[in-house]
Amino acid sequence: MLTTLQITDTLLAIIWTMLRVSGMVLIAPLLGAVFVPARLRIMIGLILAVAMLPVAGELPTFSPLSALGLYTIAQELIIGFSIGFILKLAVEAAVFAGQVISMGMGLSFATVVDPQQGGTPLLGRFYIIIATLLLLTANAHLALIHIVAESFSLVPIGSGGIGAPEARQIVEFASLMFVGAMQLALPAVVAILMVNVSFGVISRAAPTLNLFAVGFPITLMTGFLVMIMATRNHAMVWDAQFAAAFSAIGQLLGGG
Repeated sequence: MLTTLQITDTLLAIIWTMLRVSGMVLIAPLLGAVFVPARLRIMIGLILAVAMLPVAGELPTFSPLSALGLYTIAQELIIGFSIGFILKLAVEAAVFAGQVISMGMGLSFATVVDPQQGGTPLLGRFYIIIATLLLLTANAHLALIHIVAESFSLVPIGSGGIGAPEARQIVEFASLMFVGAMQLALPAVVAILMVNVSFGVISRAAPTLNLFAVGFPITLMTGFLVMIMATRNHAMVWDAQFAAAFSAIGQLLGGG
């Protein structure tokens, strides 16, 4: 029969482990999406925390309510946020790519109300759906959970957490979002640019032609056709995005 002391120690162990896990769950793609109910996110964090108890390592002996305990709580949350935020940056390339293509196609006014991000471009929402499906197909969500489990051995609870050099790595990693967005948007952007150049030549030859009435449907149709053909190559782009994200997380945690 468990004693009161054993129950208290077990609850403290779950709380210490859950801090880092909860930080990741709150912001990571899919797990931290706004459409996931708060109760479900709490349940996911609790289940993962219990599952990771065997790999959590040595737990702090000081009280969570002490000054050192509060500092450690903040550090654990920051570590979890950082792990989830890096993968979120990689996935956010989809929204940026959708915005770039929307501006070229004349659909920048078409937005979807997203409680998490405000007005999201319609094409950005489409790219986010593709990225989410590929994330699940590549088991990136399972790899993220595995990294969180390994982080307890790389950065033990109460060891100091993430400092300024690691925070700078996260900022530098943000450039990957722009690289991925350009890889996703480049085929459609080039095709739309060629169409616009063609209409520029036509406007010189026939100044009285209403280019807006003729050009908008053609630009729209060209953009959609190129998007359909380019979608087949999205898997390669997202594989590279996810691989770079997990590599950056490993470097952030000191695992190489």
